[in-house]
Amino acid sequence: MQTRMAMKRFPLICVLSLMTGLSACQSVGPDYVAPKFDLIGAYTPSVPVIASQQVDHGRWWESTNDPVLRDLIALGLANNLDLRIAASRIEEARAVANGVSGENGVEIGASLSGDAERGTSSRASGSQVTDLGYSAGIDLSWTPDVWGGQQREDEVALADYLEQVYLREDVYLTVIADIVRNYIELRGTQKRQELLRSSLDLQRQTSNLVQIRMQTGLASRARGEVSDIEATLPTLQTSIDRSINVIAILLGSQPGTYRDRLVDTQPLPEFDSAPPIGIPADLLRRRPDVRAAELALISATAQIGVETADLYPELSLDGSLALGATGYGTGPIIRTAMAAIGAVIDATLYDGGARQADIDVAEQKALQAFYGYQQTLLAAVQDVESAIYGYVGAVQQRDSLILSVQYHRQAFEQSRVRYVQGLSNFLDVLDSQRTLTKSEQDLADAETDLELETINLYAAVGLSVDEVEHEAKQMGL
Repeated sequence: MQTRMAMKRFPLICVLSLMTGLSACQSVGPDYVAPKFDLIGAYTPSVPVIASQQVDHGRWWESTNDPVLRDLIALGLANNLDLRIAASRIEEARAVANGVSGENGVEIGASLSGDAERGTSSRASGSQVTDLGYSAGIDLSWTPDVWGGQQREDEVALADYLEQVYLREDVYLTVIADIVRNYIELRGTQKRQELLRSSLDLQRQTSNLVQIRMQTGLASRARGEVSDIEATLPTLQTSIDRSINVIAILLGSQPGTYRDRLVDTQPLPEFDSAPPIGIPADLLRRRPDVRAAELALISATAQIGVETADLYPELSLDGSLALGATGYGTGPIIRTAMAAIGAVIDATLYDGGARQADIDVAEQKALQAFYGYQQTLLAAVQDVESAIYGYVGAVQQRDSLILSVQYHRQAFEQSRVRYVQGLSNFLDVLDSQRTLTKSEQDLADAETDLELETINLYAAVGLSVDEVEHEAKQMGL
């Protein structure tokens, strides 16, 4: 009899041992393989030398010589709301990953109960009987990862978590670049405003000169030139006010908060480091948005395995241990102990193709993630190339306008001297002064544009993500 019962248990034990053994050696679905992209070994435009004495610095914003800008960047990194949202998304993804890990582990439950009964004997004495008891139990439940679906779930959760980490790095870079850009635009507009005020003083001097000479018609023309310059100043002040407000918002503060620190005119900031441009392939590691796109592909690839695992039977193991005692009081004490273990194999025989459809959906999402990764990389290369073109063009424009201002200033001084000497008419003075004012404004704009194009180039090449790379390596991604 005992032999026959052992024979009946043997197949079940073999099946359980086989399926639990498989959980350590098989994972359904495709393993992630990093795609290879045929990138040209160099950028289309020639990479410019930003400055011969400057060294490459991935954290270029730390090399600025402007203390106000350094303080603004520090405040922005501490208080910017987009960064706080990104940090919250990281914690959300971390919590999801922890939840997935917990759901795939052993679940343990406990119970404790007690009861008391009091009864009266039916005998004439009417004696009372008190019966106290308790019971305690532990329940265990575990679903072995027979087909590797749980492992794929962990891979999805970890990839999603690291994707949020890289997306935060992308926001980090964007916030810094936005603060610097708006600061440059503010200082550039202030410089234009200062130049216009100087031109306005010069124009007023010219107007006074005409009035002294009692040239009534020309005096009206000169006063008109003064009014034209005066009309431009409020527009520049509006741009200054708006830039100050934008910077305050980037720093997580109300508009106008930092007006006292920004209202005084200051020169454009400079940076003591050049962007580490490298080659297009470097963007695979340096651009956080590119790394985030790759992690989205890793997650989508692992999700195929999660859906594929649903095609196979699921094994559940349940166990319990219960201890109890009754009879405390006047009755006899009875102690009990009971242990049980069971296994359930759950298999779907027919679902109308629903699970296969889920796999097909996961495969298409993985394909979309691959295309998104490729598109993000190409956009990164485009950003760098466009920034290089923009920088080179801005340098050429700035250099040409420097010469233009020199020539127009000489022409104005010569025309003014000739007019005082009576060798030319006043219209020549007005024309040369108007041209000088315009060329000075154009040069101020060009210098601002050059700084902005430099920041575009710095931002396009990415930033150092060594800490994130270390964290990814620690997590096996």
